[in-house]
Amino acid sequence: MRLLGCAVAALATAVPALASSDSFNEVQSKLDLDLRWGTYRPNLYFGTRPRLPASLLSGLIWFGLDDQRGWQHARHSCELGDNLAEYGYSRHNGRDFGEQLLVDGDQQVQIRSEFVKVPGKQGGSWAVRFSGRTLEDNVQGVSLAYYFGLEGNGTMSMKVSSRMARISGETADLGRFRIRIVPAKKNTSPERHPALRNVQGIPDAVRISGVGMNVPTSDVWRAKDLFQEKVFGQARTQASAILKQTDGKGPLTGSVLFQLRNEALSDSGSNLFFTQMIVHGEFAFDVIYECADEDAAIKTRDIAALASSRREDFDRRFEAVFGLHAKGFDAGEVEMAQRALSSLIGGLGYFYGSSLVSPDPQPEYGEGEDSTSTPELTAPYGLFAGTPSRPFFPRGFLWDEGFHLLLLSRWDADLSMEVLRSWFRTMDERGWMAREQILGDEARSKVPKEFQVQYPNFANPPTLLFAVKALAERLESSASTPADMADQLEAVYGAGAGTEQTLTPEHMLDLLQHASRQLDYFMDTQAGDRHGYRWRGRTPDHTLTSGLDDYPRARPPSTHELHVDLFAWVTFMLEVTTGLAAYTPETNRTREQLLAAHVQRLDELHWSDAHKMYCDVTRQARADYDELEDDEGDADESVFVCHKGYVSLFPMLLGLVPRDSPKLGSILDMLEDPDELWSEYGIRSLSKSDALYGKGEDYWRGPIWININYLVLASLHKNYIDDGPHREQAERIYRGLRANLIRNVLGEYRQTRFFWEQYNPEDGHGQGTHPFTGWTSLIVLIMAEQYA
Repeated sequence: MRLLGCAVAALATAVPALASSDSFNEVQSKLDLDLRWGTYRPNLYFGTRPRLPASLLSGLIWFGLDDQRGWQHARHSCELGDNLAEYGYSRHNGRDFGEQLLVDGDQQVQIRSEFVKVPGKQGGSWAVRFSGRTLEDNVQGVSLAYYFGLEGNGTMSMKVSSRMARISGETADLGRFRIRIVPAKKNTSPERHPALRNVQGIPDAVRISGVGMNVPTSDVWRAKDLFQEKVFGQARTQASAILKQTDGKGPLTGSVLFQLRNEALSDSGSNLFFTQMIVHGEFAFDVIYECADEDAAIKTRDIAALASSRREDFDRRFEAVFGLHAKGFDAGEVEMAQRALSSLIGGLGYFYGSSLVSPDPQPEYGEGEDSTSTPELTAPYGLFAGTPSRPFFPRGFLWDEGFHLLLLSRWDADLSMEVLRSWFRTMDERGWMAREQILGDEARSKVPKEFQVQYPNFANPPTLLFAVKALAERLESSASTPADMADQLEAVYGAGAGTEQTLTPEHMLDLLQHASRQLDYFMDTQAGDRHGYRWRGRTPDHTLTSGLDDYPRARPPSTHELHVDLFAWVTFMLEVTTGLAAYTPETNRTREQLLAAHVQRLDELHWSDAHKMYCDVTRQARADYDELEDDEGDADESVFVCHKGYVSLFPMLLGLVPRDSPKLGSILDMLEDPDELWSEYGIRSLSKSDALYGKGEDYWRGPIWININYLVLASLHKNYIDDGPHREQAERIYRGLRANLIRNVLGEYRQTRFFWEQYNPEDGHGQGTHPFTGWTSLIVLIMAEQYA
């Protein structure tokens, strides 16, 4: 980090060179426009929105018509219970292109989406082409619906012809806009049952129909529920008429019952419009949103060419950034890596709303009664963030985000900086950020009530600093000729990256200020006995705030606990902020001294010579205490709480163990021992020899997690395989672990078509939620051997 500080200090002299060409604000304004629209509703199978509060939302809904109850299982938000055989982006560049395949066996349809965007005023224009087919056994076809809804002030109206639906509208932030939903000419409807041909009142099959609604703006996100109510109401009316005319014989076919009739298209108060197409066989339709900028117009015939060009650009850039073909990976393996990156990017979302926060800290054991304060809704705010899992965790998680950004920053430094800044804007004056960002009613609908409240004394691992450090190191590596800022930026971004190049010392200084405030928060609120640190939020079986939920800790919990992983995190924060202090003209001797003291104190507090590992610490009653002979203050003693696994590895994971330390040898022995942490599929979260291995929830008590395995590889590669007495063992572990992870993660993807939350330590199968394309996507960096 001292080298980093010197290099960035030199690079900081280049700021005037940048300012002479583009000001900070101009660059940021261009980035805001480029990123205004996107697939920023990752909780949906497909949905768009701008990065603006209370604006225009859109989304796709579908259901099969063979089963008359299919409408009850309409697809909209990603749900594990939908049992889709496959979904997730195969390519997504984060800017102007994304494509995915949705395979839904239960509803008997396969759908491909191709999203493209054209730059322009007010965020430009965009289009998405949906194409697909009903599956072989389908008879009655599929109902496809696409909707637009205004969550705020504005106007919209719709017209439907035999060729397309048109929506025109205007809002203060988007200006005037027009929308076309255009079904392909080749689309066909299901054949009508002969017994229904003479029944009166059945509407003729149409290529497209539409319905308008006036709903409370707070209910627009409930579009699927509102759509289901509408189609069921019409189906019930239609069924009654059919049964009456056929003496109760019917038949009641789905393609007839659930076809919407045009309704309320031009009502001045409508703020939610649905279009519907009932199709059978192969189908396609386009959704085209155009801003008022005529230069950004999109024609239907242009969509295929735009998608093809950007698909080729994505493939070229992916190889330029990660070099997987050059490293010997075959086409199938590269394709899986592309899907991992693209699904991470496709998980980016813009969230806006209020968070439920307790005004008071939650008391800990021995600190009094639980808080009785009523949680309060904060003022609404926005967050641009990644999501760990679109069906199960479709919101921002502080602990996960830093890992997401390690990969995202390699692909698009500007995009990752935008996510970083968005998170730091949620920070309060003390340096606290809620560890789980549950913003608004839509987000809260996916979270049990007992987990919704955020507490201001609950911290979370400061993984955002991974990204801050990685970005700073990229600036450092490009700083060999600080007088030539253009060459440096090309080295950071790559030739022809086409980004706004916001990765500058001026931006990094802003990140440093937030990182320093976060460090102050940790040192103030997470302080423990004897100048150590203790995670708040402990329960007998969980330390959710640590990120390692059920990993074994001291029992019973105590306010005298000291947690080694937290001490390592605070030391890491000191290291990063000390190195980045070169962006400021002042020297900070106090912080440097504090860092040195923490490095020394880590060993003094947490290393157990008897166990040859880093351990948590707690206090317990002395067995030999004599209340008549001994002082009351000597009634208990400090003891180590040792469980070999991820927690005990953190000093090594964060590069805090010197390469010539004998402690490193003990840690490497633990990693390599198959009776402890080593498996053929990755490093176990808890030692196989631990009495709690595989017990209880078994969440962090054995399963293999890719984020921690990435940290193992990154630390070995950067700190230990090039020099020192343990370099041969470190390199052997690195090579074997990397090969095991790649083989297992890609093998499981081939078999299941999903990336998984965790992997079983005994047979390697994927388990937990899926698709999990948050930190499991780090497999791309592991393949590329790119470590922050």
